[in-house]
Amino acid sequence: MELREKILRTSMDLMMRIGPQSVTMDMVARDCGISKRTLYETFPNKHNLISDVIKYNQQQSNAKFNEIFEQAANSFDALMGVYTTAREFIRKTSPVFIADIKRLYPEVFDEYKAQEVNHMLSLASVIHKAKEEGLALPGIKCKIAAFILTNNLKNLHNMQDFPFPEYSATEVFDGAFLNFMRGIATTRGLEIIEDYVHKHLLKLEG
Repeated sequence: MELREKILRTSMDLMMRIGPQSVTMDMVARDCGISKRTLYETFPNKHNLISDVIKYNQQQSNAKFNEIFEQAANSFDALMGVYTTAREFIRKTSPVFIADIKRLYPEVFDEYKAQEVNHMLSLASVIHKAKEEGLALPGIKCKIAAFILTNNLKNLHNMQDFPFPEYSATEVFDGAFLNFMRGIATTRGLEIIEDYVHKHLLKLEG
């Protein structure tokens, strides 16, 4: 692994755990096993580092989702694979991750948000394919459905406003994603969803 990628991965792990505001360049250098001089030669400041971490994470996520889509037997298998990957991200990520970026680095947050339309269009395309496969209800408006799911999941960034503290962000994510999937599914689609949950739920909760 080249030095730049090592720094990006290490920084991403730190930011997910404690939030970008709490991460210092000293921490990154220490966890990478490099000097601060070497770190600053690669990333001139923390703002530049955070911006590149967000871009790197998006690239890694896109590559992972492309792999899921290529290996999935059908569109619902693909969506459930995306669900598993996104769930793991939610489980590992501090609630302050997005809040810190939005508050302290608004231009970086704008870049992050700019990807939402592309993500919605990709999701709408998968839902359209699910309709063709007989897994999603024929009357579903694909772009509207993609918009609804995307915005429901965005609310997970505002868990401090959630009025039921007994539920974790992961549990709320489960409810938002799985109930959405069940709502658009045909009988065949429901069978795939429930089979996936039955086979993987214990592993996901572990």
